[in-house]
Amino acid sequence: MKKLNGMKRDFSSLENKKLKDLKTIQGGTYNVKSNVPVGEGCEEYDTYTGPNGTYIGRITVCNPTLTAD
Repeated sequence: MKKLNGMKRDFSSLENKKLKDLKTIQGGTYNVKSNVPVGEGCEEYDTYTGPNGTYIGRITVCNPTLTAD
């Protein structure tokens, strides 16, 4: 087990060295729900980097458990 723990420490150290500019790491996003219907069981969202942030794109989320009659 000691050998595996040592490997884990080495990998983390290597990964930390690659993270020179921490601003390039993207955290969570901010989604605004659209009021335009896109289909039964689906909703559309505009995605931004944060509140009052830069526009990223649009996503459509559908409920896979919803069944049509």
